Amino acid sequence: MPEDRQPNDLHNIGDPEELASLYVIGAMSDEQRVAFETHLEAGCRRCVEEVMSLDDVISTMSNAKNPMAPDPKIRARLMAQIDSLESQKASLKNKPDSPQVWKEWPADKVISDLFVQRKSDRNWESTGIDGVEVQRLFNDTKNNRMTALVRMAPGTSYPAHVHDGPEECFVLQGDLRVDDQVLHAGDYERRAQTSKHGVQSTQDGCMLLIVSSLSDELI
Repeated sequence: MPEDRQPNDLHNIGDPEELASLYVIGAMSDEQRVAFETHLEAGCRRCVEEVMSLDDVISTMSNAKNPMAPDPKIRARLMAQIDSLESQKASLKNKPDSPQVWKEWPADKVISDLFVQRKSDRNWESTGIDGVEVQRLFNDTKNNRMTALVRMAPGTSYPAHVHDGPEECFVLQGDLRVDDQVLHAGDYERRAQTSKHGVQSTQDGCMLLIVSSLSDELI
């Protein structure tokens, strides 16, 4: 854990006392128990201290003839909190670290002078920006160039960036707004190497054909 990050910063899944209580009496499902133990191992001081403070309670309960069940309301609240945490983790896991997913694309191999990619062989990929997807057409890592389709849902935008090579954009559908320009289907724009491209947005959604450098940088 980074030195400038305090253990308390790691607590984000509910009330520590409730979590610890349900954990020590075995009131969690296997999945929830694993999630909470992972949370403890990450270094949440508050939850660790709560669990340790219940050692005496555990000993007493283990000798009791009729151990008490957890409060149903508390249990239900905790289960909802843990399920929410797991959903957030799964969502983040499925999102790429950077919206420039093409930087991770493998090079396309050209066996002859002709390269053909069928529509059935392509899929839309998330860029990590809600509503903005990309579909690879050709990736030329040797020459630092890629060709792709970009699809933007209504009301979405893509961050400003600096081009490491010329960028060509042909609007296939919808509207694209950048700087003081509004482009529509059939319009084309070209940006020079080292130029700054402002935030691109769309009001009604659009689909773009993009030919660009693989190493543009977000700003």
